[in-house]
Amino acid sequence: MEKKVQIIKGNSLIENDHGDTKTTKIFDCEVFNIAKIRKIGDDIKTGYDTESDVAYYVLEGKGKCVIKNKEYEIEKGDLIFYPKGTPYKHLKGLTLLAIANPPFDRKKRVYIE
Repeated sequence: MEKKVQIIKGNSLIENDHGDTKTTKIFDCEVFNIAKIRKIGDDIKTGYDTESDVAYYVLEGKGKCVIKNKEYEIEKGDLIFYPKGTPYKHLKGLTLLAIANPPFDRKKRVYIE
């Protein structure tokens, strides 16, 4: 399949409501995908991705992430990388850029709390 240059306009993107988490799919291809994630509520469950390695870059905010039941302070400019199978959650107040390889599939995320 031939790859081509793409320009994705921010005003064409749609935010999806998943309760305490809002997601905006930015780019999707067969190798990886990119999305903006906003954590706005307190009812965020710990889980892990069964197929995707995911890197999160903090675009805005300051808050906490919980990795394997240990809390870490994160803020704008920080990057967190989770290999597939790593239990984690991000808490309220963060806007993140998520890059997943292979592409993230919500059906393949397992929640453990």
